[in-house]
Amino acid sequence: MSEFNLRIPGWDGTALAADAHLPDPAHWPVPTVVTRTPYGRTGHLAEGRGWTARGFAYVVQDVRGRYDSDGVWECYRNERGDGAALADWIAAQPWSDGHLIGYGGSYSGYTAWALAAERPERVPALVSLGPSMAMHRTKFEGGVLRLAEHAAWWLARADGRTSRDDLVGAVFHNRPELLAHLPVVELPEAMGVRLPGFREVIEAGPYARPDQEITERELAALPVAGLHVGGWYDLLAEETFRLWRQVGTALPQRPPQQLVVGPWGHDLAFAGRTAVGDREHGPESLLDLGGLAVTWIRDVLAGRATSGTRVFHLAADVWEAWPEQTTTDTLHAHRDGTLQPVTAMLGAFFTHDPEDPYPTLPPGADRRTLDARPDALRFVTDRQDGRTVIGASVELDGSAPVADVDWVVRLVEVTADGRAFDLGRGCARGTGPHRIPLSPFAVTPGPGSRLRLEISGADFPRLARSLGTGADRYTTTRTAPVRQTVHTAALHLELS
Repeated sequence: MSEFNLRIPGWDGTALAADAHLPDPAHWPVPTVVTRTPYGRTGHLAEGRGWTARGFAYVVQDVRGRYDSDGVWECYRNERGDGAALADWIAAQPWSDGHLIGYGGSYSGYTAWALAAERPERVPALVSLGPSMAMHRTKFEGGVLRLAEHAAWWLARADGRTSRDDLVGAVFHNRPELLAHLPVVELPEAMGVRLPGFREVIEAGPYARPDQEITERELAALPVAGLHVGGWYDLLAEETFRLWRQVGTALPQRPPQQLVVGPWGHDLAFAGRTAVGDREHGPESLLDLGGLAVTWIRDVLAGRATSGTRVFHLAADVWEAWPEQTTTDTLHAHRDGTLQPVTAMLGAFFTHDPEDPYPTLPPGADRRTLDARPDALRFVTDRQDGRTVIGASVELDGSAPVADVDWVVRLVEVTADGRAFDLGRGCARGTGPHRIPLSPFAVTPGPGSRLRLEISGADFPRLARSLGTGADRYTTTRTAPVRQTVHTAALHLELS
């Protein structure tokens, strides 16, 4: 009884393609799981069979302008109205009991939240999988363009009706140096691909607020129960935590919120791998996220869902609850390369060379290969007491002869056998004092492990590099080495 290739009007009548996977009519009416995707609804056929086998209807729709849907896709536009139109259509069907569950990851995570924001009375539950909530939140970090992600995503996904999954490899296979092309805004021309939207994102900048952004006030007022799933190695981990902390907080009785974060990248546990780069996390790191989602939805609809947390502690490789209370330990960087409780004046410096910037390593890579580079400062703690660290920030006062420089900070675990693994990272732009929050993590260092603070002037090509001249890094081409001086640096550790 499933119905495929449906043409459902969007908010303005534009025909949008959808598939409705339906269980046996003997079980109607049923709740409906909804996914609105720019990545092609055909990829969800097996998922549709899975939902119907468990007693749910499953509706998956191509967003406007993608695959079989009419119109033009404009990222983060029209999704609210089109989601509301789909919700109203589903509610009017004989197989629907009126309950909708938003379900999706990445951009489809945003469309799921847009559905809930527009029709909160119809959406009692939502499964949010590493959501990408707005362009300025996904494409920039500390005010700096996430260059490699932006280039790869735009090549594969944007400025077209269909995804071009093999185009990234085709473009960079013979010319891996392309990401170093200047000016940055003309990178598509260097790649030989017409991508008008690539430049628009850069010109709009990191503080552009889209007119259809789902605001913090809206999130706080949403009466939806949320299952928030994220990965420590996912660049969108911050979004997972942000939504978990905000949704429903303005209501007299907050709906249940569950948080699950594991040692995964953007594919989460669906990738089926227990190792990320050089770091092995063991079979305990994998979870049945599909089964988890089904149980969550059933519990919400039955009124028995409760709030809870489950996060994977790196190094210890165990699942624990996120602590309700923490303490803060502050360590200061010293000239001898140590981190100590006492305050110190540094005056230490490094030279950032845009022609040989401090390089990016893949997630989970052993960072020992970079230890000999002189263009970074490194400060190591004494051996740790085994307490769990569940986050960190860096307070840094630095200066340079030009204003447009970057301060890239990261916390690294150095294991007893000498391996060095990235835990959390952050970036601030410009001279002067900065308080830099690090990306989320939870680690319980093993025996003999130490924590190391690294400070550099680049993380390239993950982040677009400063050119050292003070001129705009995206539209100019001249480069110059620049000396960056760190006057003071303090590492604030959140301990459970």
